Amino acid sequence: MENQIIVGEAVAGKTATLRKRIMALAQDLNQNTFDLAEAFFQAQESHCYLEWGFDSLGEYASLELGIKHRKAQYLSRIVRVCREVGVARVDYEPVGVTKLREITSLDPQGTFFNTETKQHESLTDHIVRLVAEAPENSSIEVEEEVKRLKGQLGENAMVTKSYSVTKSCYENTIQRCFEAVRRRLGSAGRDGTGQAKEYSDGAVLECLCAEYLSDPRNFYEEEDESAVQIEAPSEDANVNVARDSCGTGGTPVSVDSEEDPQDTLRSRQSLYVVPTE
Repeated sequence: MENQIIVGEAVAGKTATLRKRIMALAQDLNQNTFDLAEAFFQAQESHCYLEWGFDSLGEYASLELGIKHRKAQYLSRIVRVCREVGVARVDYEPVGVTKLREITSLDPQGTFFNTETKQHESLTDHIVRLVAEAPENSSIEVEEEVKRLKGQLGENAMVTKSYSVTKSCYENTIQRCFEAVRRRLGSAGRDGTGQAKEYSDGAVLECLCAEYLSDPRNFYEEEDESAVQIEAPSEDANVNVARDSCGTGGTPVSVDSEEDPQDTLRSRQSLYVVPTE
């Protein structure tokens, strides 16, 4: 029992020291980016943010450090993925955060199907290659290669759209609706740390639109006029129409011919067209 208390105190001391170190590094994020990334990785792996009273690393970084949730997550991921594929910090640090963030969005456990060789290729090898080639490639080139490896080209290319709504509309309608859909969809799997992932806003929006389009009640049916029968005019009607067109009364109407009556032709005047230079 005494040994358990000593071990517990030692662990608590380490987590307290890590917390102080993270707070010190966060004071100068630009200078200490990769040191902070490694510290975030340690906090993520040990889940010590739970001892600090937070549900996730992102929540801790946002509320205590003023660092955005996503930034803390991708900094930790950079370190984790690079370690997993065997790339040392001395090799990946010169690449820069922007390119590394894109490269490490690939799953080291995943594969890429090469349509030319008809073979599955390990994404680990591609991650190592991209990190090695990144200093010579632009950010756009790195981004395009990552898209290719994810299969996000052609019809599968990702499209970003932005819409503006009022604050009350987002909080009272959109956000509540998205949360309800996520509860129905459940978990989108596990991330690299083993935590459950939520479906993205894009996935939720796709689900809502697909459900709307699949309900025929949301569409007005056009009237089918193919079965409507048109009665042919009788011979007496043709005679009466012909009499009317000769000036016996009524409005001149041609039934048997598409040509215009002579009176109409005489009254027409050709438009004067001004020639262009």
